[in-house]
Amino acid sequence: MADAFAHGRWQPASALATEAPWPDASRTLAPGGFIPSPVRPDAASPICAPGVSVLMAPLVAIRGPDGLFALSPIAGAALVWCAFLLARRMGGGLAGSMAAILTATSPIVLFQVVQPMNDVVTAALWLAALAVVTTERRGGSSTFAQGATADKLDPPWAPFVAGLLTGLAILVRPNLAPLALVVLGVALVVDRVHARRTALAFTIGALPGIALLLALNQVLYGRPLGSGYGDAAVLFDVGFVPANAANFVRRVYETQTPFPLLALLAPIVFAGRARQIAWSLLAAAAIVIGFYLFYRPYPEWWYLRFQLPAVVCLVVLASAVAAHLARRARMGGVIAIVTVVLAIAGTRAAGARQAFDLQRLEGRYRDTAALVHDRLPDNAVLITVWQSGGMRFHAGREAVLWDALDPAWLDRAIDWLRESGRAPYLLLERREEAEFRTRFRGTSTLGALDWPPRFDLARQARIYDPADRARYLAGEPYATENISRRR
Repeated sequence: MADAFAHGRWQPASALATEAPWPDASRTLAPGGFIPSPVRPDAASPICAPGVSVLMAPLVAIRGPDGLFALSPIAGAALVWCAFLLARRMGGGLAGSMAAILTATSPIVLFQVVQPMNDVVTAALWLAALAVVTTERRGGSSTFAQGATADKLDPPWAPFVAGLLTGLAILVRPNLAPLALVVLGVALVVDRVHARRTALAFTIGALPGIALLLALNQVLYGRPLGSGYGDAAVLFDVGFVPANAANFVRRVYETQTPFPLLALLAPIVFAGRARQIAWSLLAAAAIVIGFYLFYRPYPEWWYLRFQLPAVVCLVVLASAVAAHLARRARMGGVIAIVTVVLAIAGTRAAGARQAFDLQRLEGRYRDTAALVHDRLPDNAVLITVWQSGGMRFHAGREAVLWDALDPAWLDRAIDWLRESGRAPYLLLERREEAEFRTRFRGTSTLGALDWPPRFDLARQARIYDPADRARYLAGEPYATENISRRR
């Protein structure tokens, strides 16, 4: 989507979607992360909300396809800064430093900050909105009269900027829109004297992001409130609550230690402005956690990314509480030690969960795309699944999803592609090959993969040319070219 937006298109499209003779062609032409467009027969629409692609588009326009990898690190830096600001306002500089360090070394942050996804961006936007709206105003109208630090920002710019950030956050992940009530509520508490003006400024700021979301939904899904996720009745169920609650508690405990539990003490140990901030962060965390309790559960630990805004809110609050209690006990030096210990624990937990191996593990997509771009003809069509996104958006080649292709159509689809002037190839990761053979067993001669691949990329991905099969079975020798990973 970011590539389409960067080049002035609403969504990716494929001429094959309307030309191909096999059943459900549009679904086979929708790359990973997309569904067939409900509006255009030749196009695909994203499963996720389009907001993060809107933010990535300028970076892609400037830096090319690699630009989309820049947004998450930028958002990660902003997230750490916002954690610092919020904790500092509650518990002083020591609390702010602790929150920033623990956010930066959180396993889920480290795992997601290198991936071109919307999780870190979502958390950064919501934390930024809360950081802006809790900024104390000049003029004495704020009810946040007490606190460790008072940053100054003239009204009505804080509510307007908070609204702008809220609109962007909703554009990126619409399901967390109820958090807007928390941000607006804090804004109204901060400036009760000018409540009407505050609400108006916030609303004006939020409207562009919300309006853009509704417009994009209309284009992509055929209705302003549409999405690519499918039936909500399947995605949400009260029966999911026990599993999700257990998963959340376990994931936080295993990756953050019990430290975030200190967050629950924040409204008790703080007063005045700091207590107001504490309640706002707890409310935001509760909304995020509560929403995902009803969502379809996933067993993998990294789905803690859905609750990333809540995790950071809890870390901020726990840091503020720890610093406050240590200061009262005249043990401020202990905070530095605790921070170092928790940061080391977080980094080790991240390493154990392959956060620092992601470039090596995920880099195969870019390497495969580069190989296809450099070595295969421009008219190549790759029959693949896992590599479909990289083929479309990095290699610039068409991709057909074999797991959506009618098993009876593999050989016929390859023949048709060749007859229509295209060069079909099979691109399979090693983990896909067994499932590929099973799917096409008994219905396809090519589905057996009984000839050597043309290219083998670091024993992770292999490219088969169907035209090589007849030559191989006829006894004509040829060697597979083994390609090493780029460093």
